[in-house]
Amino acid sequence: MKAEVKFVEYTPQNLKGFTLIEGFPGMGLVGTIAAKYLVEKTKFDYVGYLDSNIFMPIIRIHKGVPVRPARIYANKKLKLCVLISEQVIGKQYIDLVAQKTVEWVKAKGFKEVISLSGVHATGGTSPNEVIYGIASNEESKTLLKRYGLKEIEEGITTGITALILLELKRSKTKAISILGNVQLSADYKAAAEVLKKLNKVIGLKLNVEPLMKEAKETERQLIQSLQKLKDTKDGADKFEIRTPIIT
Repeated sequence: MKAEVKFVEYTPQNLKGFTLIEGFPGMGLVGTIAAKYLVEKTKFDYVGYLDSNIFMPIIRIHKGVPVRPARIYANKKLKLCVLISEQVIGKQYIDLVAQKTVEWVKAKGFKEVISLSGVHATGGTSPNEVIYGIASNEESKTLLKRYGLKEIEEGITTGITALILLELKRSKTKAISILGNVQLSADYKAAAEVLKKLNKVIGLKLNVEPLMKEAKETERQLIQSLQKLKDTKDGADKFEIRTPIIT
């Protein structure tokens, strides 16, 4: 079966001059968590979705009804558009999804593309507070300096976000990626820090405190789970030591 990806708008949207916020799942699920929170806490209209046969047959239910795995939202007052996916894209389809996304970006005439993502960096006493940035080209680097993003001069980046930046390298559309420092597999704290920076970048006043509380709760649950695993292992070790072997 041939893989197909199509951008569908319920009614044709005039998005010329808008900024696109891209939230595909990646390291720490930062993009998905941050984009989803942005849409839920700010007034956006649900205007379209990605139609594709590559998605797994797993559909989330929200308020009693099914929702598409990848969706498009728009806020005309803020001139913002959000593209969010709640399903991880298979490696064999990443190139196709990135290509179709860039085709759509160019066709709609977006002014800027801001990808929300994560990176694992070490060092520093408060690693989550350092927000990194990658630019698609030299012109886009001005955005990194303007918004105080720590430029990653050398390194490796992967996934859909990486290919979108590469595809937009020769485009007139400025594109950057804002990356939070990921410590967990689902890092709400990194997502919150990315949204703090996004507030400054696009002039929002989004309250990220609820997301920070969720981060603390996630960390608490993780610590509890790890402690339970440790207790279980310790108990098993004691059992193995104290229980006589019957032959």
